[in-house]
Amino acid sequence: MSAQTARAVIFADAGKLDFCDVTLRDCADDEVVVETRYSSISAGTERLLFDGKLPGMPHLRFPLVPGYEAVGVVSAIGSAVRDVAIGDEVFVGGSMCYTDVAAAFGGQSSRLIKKAAQVVPLHGIPMSQAPLIALAATSLHGIRRLGDVRGKRIGVIGMGAIGQFAARFALAEGAQVFEADVNAQRLGHIPGVTSFELGPIDPPFDAIVEATGKSDVIAAACVALAPAGTILLLSYYDRLETPFVPLFLKEPSLVVSREWNHADLVAARDAIASGAVKISDLAGDTYAIERFESAYAAAFGDPSTLKVILQWA
Repeated sequence: MSAQTARAVIFADAGKLDFCDVTLRDCADDEVVVETRYSSISAGTERLLFDGKLPGMPHLRFPLVPGYEAVGVVSAIGSAVRDVAIGDEVFVGGSMCYTDVAAAFGGQSSRLIKKAAQVVPLHGIPMSQAPLIALAATSLHGIRRLGDVRGKRIGVIGMGAIGQFAARFALAEGAQVFEADVNAQRLGHIPGVTSFELGPIDPPFDAIVEATGKSDVIAAACVALAPAGTILLLSYYDRLETPFVPLFLKEPSLVVSREWNHADLVAARDAIASGAVKISDLAGDTYAIERFESAYAAAFGDPSTLKVILQWA
């Protein structure tokens, strides 16, 4: 299929936001074209990209299209595609489909091209909420890095969207879950989860999920952790800088978790579609794409907002 154009959010340079036409490469035989309906803004990764603070990422070259949390409707399919049909509603975790700009990770565009095997059918999840599948899958990937959490006491520090999902998946898998955040508005969203203040806890936690992205919290969390417990780093850090003595005294295992893989996306989708994990209260504020500047200002600057959704059509 021939190349097409689209409208996309662009980080033209560090700190410079734009919205303009981009050119798409041709769609391969094993790919599909998706017309975007909704996407969400990552207040963590996209903010670091916007600030020019992800030097290790291979696609960090301005100008670039950010984003990896889009959903839409399949409008065309390659000749070899069998399991995806025109009209299907699918999740797209970013796209490297541009000829004139870089992609990091390329999801904030009105039209996307992706391998059919990499899109995830929504199975009835409302499109206005479905962009959250990406963060749900990231959180699920992290909780699975902790192994069997049934009956364990898990403290989650940082109840942004990632922390919210981590707490929900840990609870769904049988853990006793506790939450902490400096912003009280982020607490109390999850029935069965108890709030705590960071300090000595009796009994201490078996594991702590660090979801703030602030590395000084790692050592501070040790006061609430059982000896030889586990600290899961479920965020992205420009640098890890943390006092060593609290770690030395508690001997925790530090577990690093990266982003989702395709199996995580499918598992998260299934948990949401079945009702095992609720997301409707996390969809946040929705902005028409014409208000992209206001949307990014809210996502990057309003700590009370859990998630900002862009509506493309």
